[in-house]
Amino acid sequence: MPRALISASFGSSVWLVLLVQSLVSSSVTDKKPVSGGGGRRAGFLERTLILLDVHTRSPVKVLNENFLSLQLDPAIISDGWVDFLSSKRLVTLARGLSPAVVRFGGKRTDFLRFENLKSKTRGPGPDYYLKNYEDDIVRSDIALDKMKGCRVASHPPMMLELQREKAAQMHQVLLKEQQDNIYSQTTITARSLDKLYNFADCAGLHLLFGLNALQRHAAPFWNGSNALSLLKYSASKKYNMSWELGNEPNGYGDLGVRGVNGSVLAEDHQQLRRLLQSVRFYSRSALYGPNTGLPRKTHMPTLDGFLRAGGSMVDVVTWQQ
Repeated sequence: MPRALISASFGSSVWLVLLVQSLVSSSVTDKKPVSGGGGRRAGFLERTLILLDVHTRSPVKVLNENFLSLQLDPAIISDGWVDFLSSKRLVTLARGLSPAVVRFGGKRTDFLRFENLKSKTRGPGPDYYLKNYEDDIVRSDIALDKMKGCRVASHPPMMLELQREKAAQMHQVLLKEQQDNIYSQTTITARSLDKLYNFADCAGLHLLFGLNALQRHAAPFWNGSNALSLLKYSASKKYNMSWELGNEPNGYGDLGVRGVNGSVLAEDHQQLRRLLQSVRFYSRSALYGPNTGLPRKTHMPTLDGFLRAGGSMVDVVTWQQ
């Protein structure tokens, strides 16, 4: 492995000098160690000098500044980690990744429903502290970011420990869902959406929100009523977000959903575009899609049908590895 790295600039090139040391040991071979003056001693350090000439004035390719981005799975709603997105330490670390896009999406995107619920009445029991601790922290231990006025907090160790126990239990439930390919509906409340956006905004990340594409009428086309509710709430908060619809639609047949082909997906995205235009704040928001699986023989018809049937309404054409 490289032991030292020295660089020097000469005009349009950067010379990198790497001093590589490799440990040569008789223990990694089935031969007997060589003894005597002419042999190589066990543990002898061999050094190799490597010169690299890197031209810096003519890049091969310039990548988008958001090329290295990240994803949060909606499972964080179920296992409770969304409550810890206000962690001062987490937000500080995430800022080191900006600028970037944080995609809120994954397998459970298509089982996620938005509800603008008021806080439920607090009840007794140990879960009370886990569900409602943040109100007290915000009042007593809030740290105000001078640049953005972000809500970040230092979470007590007791709460982190309770959350780890809860997450470990929920992890088994999520694993079983994945193994059985049968998923339960998950509700994202306005309060959880606030925490999600606060994390992205404070960390300097742009939020890409995945909407549920499996909310459908009796006909095969998408029912956007719940998405419209989420759009209106987000607009009322002036949340600057981009949008996508569904997750790997080429796999919907495995979930028992039939008839969702490329042309249907194109109509779904056209409907979502109309919804975005109906909410003034999002009339020019970016729309990503169709987010199919890796282009292969079995997946290409979905992507191809989408593009042929009007995929031009999306700003970014996407597929998953």
